[in-house]
Amino acid sequence: MYNNYNPYYNQLPQTRLNTFEPNYNRNILQGRSVDSIDVVKAIEVPLDGSISYYPLTDGTAILTKKLQPDGTSKIIIFKPVEDSIDDIKYITNKDLDDIKNDIKDLKKKLKSIKKDDEEDDE
Repeated sequence: MYNNYNPYYNQLPQTRLNTFEPNYNRNILQGRSVDSIDVVKAIEVPLDGSISYYPLTDGTAILTKKLQPDGTSKIIIFKPVEDSIDDIKYITNKDLDDIKNDIKDLKKKLKSIKKDDEEDDE
């Protein structure tokens, strides 16, 4: 005979579904390290349309591969951009003064052109 007043009578068995577990958002990237783009070309494309990532083992680029709506696969290559500090050019006070003078001269020319146009209209 069952006791209806037993607090454990209607208790569900402890399973993974009803136990407390933190909800971690586990975004897992599909893909693997490859030696060359030829390897990526040969790898099958996921049919769900998700992007697969293939970093080159030498670290020079990351390739992605995705199935297009027309049934073809698309490979995109991402390469790091290497900026050189030597390419940076700084302006000097003399250069700035020259630019200011050039702007003043342009303003004067524009004003004179505008005046000439107004005199022609009269």
